[in-house]
Amino acid sequence: MALSASACARRLDLTPGELGRIKEKDSELKTLRVVPNKKLISIYRESSVNQSYDVSKRKITERGAYRPLERIIGKNTPGKVVASTELNGMPVLWISFDNQCEDTACAYGFAQTELDRYTLIKVPDREKYDPPVSHRRNKFKRNILRYTKQRSLAEANEVFAVVRKSGKVLTIDLQIRKDIYRPTRSDVERAGGAD
Repeated sequence: MALSASACARRLDLTPGELGRIKEKDSELKTLRVVPNKKLISIYRESSVNQSYDVSKRKITERGAYRPLERIIGKNTPGKVVASTELNGMPVLWISFDNQCEDTACAYGFAQTELDRYTLIKVPDREKYDPPVSHRRNKFKRNILRYTKQRSLAEANEVFAVVRKSGKVLTIDLQIRKDIYRPTRSDVERAGGAD
């Protein structure tokens, strides 16, 4: 019986060291695909809503239809690098999760932090909508992302994060899929013995 072993790609945080190795092969990062470590939900509320206001003898009737836009980026949604800039001396990768987006105006910004990860710092705005309210994993109120420092006030940039009552800071970071295959084959040397 033959046993077949299949290699499975693991999800690892994108670190500056790993990004440097990738740039040696692809300097413009055109082939690199990244994924977020948690689901990101951004809710865009309309800037103006068509409303009707009617006054009759017995009542006032007000009508209006709210059509917020909900944009979901799942854990397995691949993104591509469209630009690389700097903010306060730290590198920022602009990631597009859409084939039509090729500019930083519609891309998500992930800055390198002092923890050697690329963490979400910017969610793109949309025309005719207010600035988005973003959530980590689900739309519970406790998972609303806000700007904060991760560990110390001396950090270069504020990042989007959820801060728990315990003080734990939960962020959305970039990850890569990496398939590591290192078979081990030992060289065998048998001792001949001493006379």
